[in-house]
Amino acid sequence: MADGPIELLSKARAGETEALGELCALYRNYLRMVVRTGLGPRLRERLELSDVVQEALVEVVRQFPQFTGQNEAALVGWLRRLVGQKLADLGRYHSRTKRAGGATALPLDAPWEGGGGENQGDYGGRLLDMLALSQTSPSEIVSRRELIVLLADALAALPDGEADVLWLYHADNLSFEVIGERMGLSRKSVRGIWARGLKRLKRSLEGPPGGSLRYDDGPAG
Repeated sequence: MADGPIELLSKARAGETEALGELCALYRNYLRMVVRTGLGPRLRERLELSDVVQEALVEVVRQFPQFTGQNEAALVGWLRRLVGQKLADLGRYHSRTKRAGGATALPLDAPWEGGGGENQGDYGGRLLDMLALSQTSPSEIVSRRELIVLLADALAALPDGEADVLWLYHADNLSFEVIGERMGLSRKSVRGIWARGLKRLKRSLEGPPGGSLRYDDGPAG
């Protein structure tokens, strides 16, 4: 069985470069989720999501020696704050660029948690609402991992159409009608895709066999 987050964390701190690489890979989907929500629709139009994620991973490796937490919750919080700093820098840079061109300044989009401008809302809360809808009886493994990380992995494993609909509905807070207009589909079709996506999430989050929950750190407590 592959090492879990805590084992990888310990090995990375001991100087094992490969373990740090595996740790970054383990949280890549989560970082992608944080970046996508943090960018917001305006910056998403101007930046490549994959490029920002890669830059965030470079920062994770560079700043890892400063991380002192001992569990996954602390690591997830540190990753979120690190990405938040990166996104704030990008927002300020593009605001200055737009002002220099004589156009209206680009407002910073809402961070991953808290704050938020007009019509932004709490992205994290809405995404966890999606998990709650798909997960009626969390498995033991789910209870031992950070739910938002498992949700990011489960979303990444969905077919693109289902993942997009779930994201647009729950994270971007768009209606089925608006999503249908964007995708050239009827409201009924979009709702069907949404329902199938939730069903797949439920199966994925129920754990092995066939699920996407890859790590078990042993008996709780």
